[in-house]
Amino acid sequence: MWMCPSASVVGERLDTTDIKGGTVSATYGFLRFDVEDAVAYMTFDDPESANRYSRDQEWELFDALSQIRRRKDIHAVVVTGEGDHFGGGANRRDDTVNVAQYYERALRLFDEWSRLDTPVVVALNGPGQLTLPLLSDIVIAERHVRICDRHVLSDIATATGSFLWPMSTGLAKAKRYLLVGDTLSADEAQRIGLISEVVDTGSSKSRACEIATTLARLEPTGVQMTKRALNEWVRASWGPIFKHAMGLEFVHFPDSYERNRRQADLDREHGVLA
Repeated sequence: MWMCPSASVVGERLDTTDIKGGTVSATYGFLRFDVEDAVAYMTFDDPESANRYSRDQEWELFDALSQIRRRKDIHAVVVTGEGDHFGGGANRRDDTVNVAQYYERALRLFDEWSRLDTPVVVALNGPGQLTLPLLSDIVIAERHVRICDRHVLSDIATATGSFLWPMSTGLAKAKRYLLVGDTLSADEAQRIGLISEVVDTGSSKSRACEIATTLARLEPTGVQMTKRALNEWVRASWGPIFKHAMGLEFVHFPDSYERNRRQADLDREHGVLA
């Protein structure tokens, strides 16, 4: 473990009743969920799969989000990956392609993540999925991390890129990278506004913890309501841009599915957050 909470909930599904009653209702397999001093530490923890979740582990993400929403003792969240990968994406090798279901599952996960009022700080410690970090609030990347959105290289429209990049980088810079599929260094990603900070390799988790601790010490109402107001930028674009772009991306499924999976695997093997 990268942090050692003195009183933690490790790999367990708990709600307020569970905590008071001292019972455990289920056990996580893909996620590790720890709580200390009003900060929840959510770790993608399956290094053998590059920290990707299987179809039957997907519920853990939704359950963790439900925990964060319900529990009054959580004022900030840190999200990271175990080992050398950030991860956080689906392991598509065991996931039968059902276009309609896949579309709805993706929309539901991104929608619930973006609706969290609790601030989320991401420690990008290696390659993995890019959408959840960009839907979060403060993104700390290690200097060795490279970032790209290569959907166009697999002949697929990029839904989350079209949706999220322009709000951070401006439309011109978003087009520069999304239409070509070029890779950015962490420093370049920070320069154009895609991520918040860059730190030395091995330092993202401690920095994210520092920021989350600061957030957790503030009165939660002001922080959470400010985040809710800021995320109206996301909600305003949800239907006209994101859902439209998701439809364009899924037009080519399942024909493009295998190409996209191979490209994602290749990116992760070469240390790219995609």
